[in-house]
Amino acid sequence: SDELRKDLSKASHSSHKGGSSDELRKDLSRASHSSHKVSVLVPLPEEEHAALHDMFTKAEQIQEAERRKQQALEHKMQYCAKVVMDMTSQQGEFILDWVMAVVISLNAIVIAVQMDHEDGSAPWFAADVIFSVLFLAELILKCRLRGLHNLFCGKGCEANWFDAALVLLDLTYLGATSLLPDDERVAIKDIPQAGLIRILRLLKLARLLRIMRTEMAKDLVSMVQGMAGGFPTLLSAMALFFLVMYSAALFFKEFFGKHEIQNVHEYFNTVPRSMLTTFRCAFGDCTTNGGVPIFEYVQDAYGSAASLLYCLFVFTITVGLLNVIAAIFVESTMTAASKLDKEKREERQRDSKLWNTRMTKLVRMMVAKCCPDLKGPLSENVTGVYELFVQNDIIDEVVSTPDGCQALLDLDLGTNDHPYLSDILDADNVGGSRVTEFIDGIRRLRGDPRRSDIVCVDLMVRVLQRQIGEILAKIQDMHEVMFDTGSEGDTTLAGS
Repeated sequence: SDELRKDLSKASHSSHKGGSSDELRKDLSRASHSSHKVSVLVPLPEEEHAALHDMFTKAEQIQEAERRKQQALEHKMQYCAKVVMDMTSQQGEFILDWVMAVVISLNAIVIAVQMDHEDGSAPWFAADVIFSVLFLAELILKCRLRGLHNLFCGKGCEANWFDAALVLLDLTYLGATSLLPDDERVAIKDIPQAGLIRILRLLKLARLLRIMRTEMAKDLVSMVQGMAGGFPTLLSAMALFFLVMYSAALFFKEFFGKHEIQNVHEYFNTVPRSMLTTFRCAFGDCTTNGGVPIFEYVQDAYGSAASLLYCLFVFTITVGLLNVIAAIFVESTMTAASKLDKEKREERQRDSKLWNTRMTKLVRMMVAKCCPDLKGPLSENVTGVYELFVQNDIIDEVVSTPDGCQALLDLDLGTNDHPYLSDILDADNVGGSRVTEFIDGIRRLRGDPRRSDIVCVDLMVRVLQRQIGEILAKIQDMHEVMFDTGSEGDTTLAGS
């Protein structure tokens, strides 16, 4: 404030002494600079140019690859050959798993029918041969795709050893039966090893779990993942329920298992039998083999006290314990499902390919409406795009188009924000925004509201409040200095 008073006093004396306007302007400028200094962080133009160029280049590369695929589709045979030649071993194995999933499902159906109607005839034997050949071909193709060493010594080798063992057993069984006459082939179906091979072959259905990575099985995957997330809670609930059933079974065995009472004693005479009966009663199936309620006989033999005890037991288990277990299990399952859904959304927001393609589409649509003369790829016109100022009505027009709306939906911006998007991005209220401001605003709008957004705004408001307070104090000082200096000058002139 001392420097401010000196500069203002000097400016005031210069004005009273008739100094030149240039000197007065310099003194006032010096006083203004000494009053406050505001630092503004402005992104470097070179960084914004580089970011735009990188985004446009990646998007154009993706679009060029999609264009080439579309052109290749016009020549289907060439396209199929190119896809097969360019296919990686992982992609080929995934397609093979899809095909074998259908084969395994058909084999499971044939095995089910064969177990009931097999008579050793040629059609059933031919079906076994066909499926065995298909499984052998699958093993050979996997050896071709992954190599013999990686297949049996690499990742997931246990499952591959199991598949190979099943194929070997199946071929051995078919080779042995093919050398027998028809009448002896009918008799060999009763050998236990033959049925065992068919049962083991059903275990290959576990490979259907690999298909859960596809988009078609999204709902099924969500249910399985939710169940897996709630499985620890389910184990705890099973342990609690077992303890309650065990305690109640001991109690019932002690009271109802000692006396020879018809339709009562045989259901509580041992602890395991008492636990089974108690478990059945907990779920409402408390009857004898003939369908007669057990506790009707308990009422006749032990009186109303025993029936009251049974009512309290059923009410406690049904209304209390089972409902609590169900509520806790549902809550843990929903929590696990929400966590997995959140991880998927975060992974989607980290997808650079999705971001580059959708933002480039939006920018290209705005450029087409603002500057129709700007031709060529956007990566070759970064300077022109960087300097482009887009009016709010153009942004609204782009957002209202089906392509623009879908691009925003792909970037997780809901339709409720689309009508107000231009006003949201127009932070300085100038009727529009630059392309870089539009891109930065869309990036910040993605995802769910975060606590850090509110804290950031609160901190910025506090900083602005403090700076405004400092500016106000300095303006008041300038006002006091100017008026004090002016009154002293008027007093001097009046005395002279």
